[in-house]
Amino acid sequence: MTTFLTTAQREFLIEEYEEQLIEFDQEDQVEELTAWLRTLNNVDFLQECVDQMPVYGEPVGRKILAKIK
Repeated sequence: MTTFLTTAQREFLIEEYEEQLIEFDQEDQVEELTAWLRTLNNVDFLQECVDQMPVYGEPVGRKILAKIK
């Protein structure tokens, strides 16, 4: 999977990341962690997202991201 991400793809993944934090009762960390995510380059950003949301490292996740322009 390419590590090139559009702004829209990054925003989509940040929203998904926020949802995961809330789902796992880490609402108090949403602001801090999403701000941190925004500082990462695409390689580190995507790796963090895949680490926390493995589906985006799978073919299904790649298809979802490919549809976001």
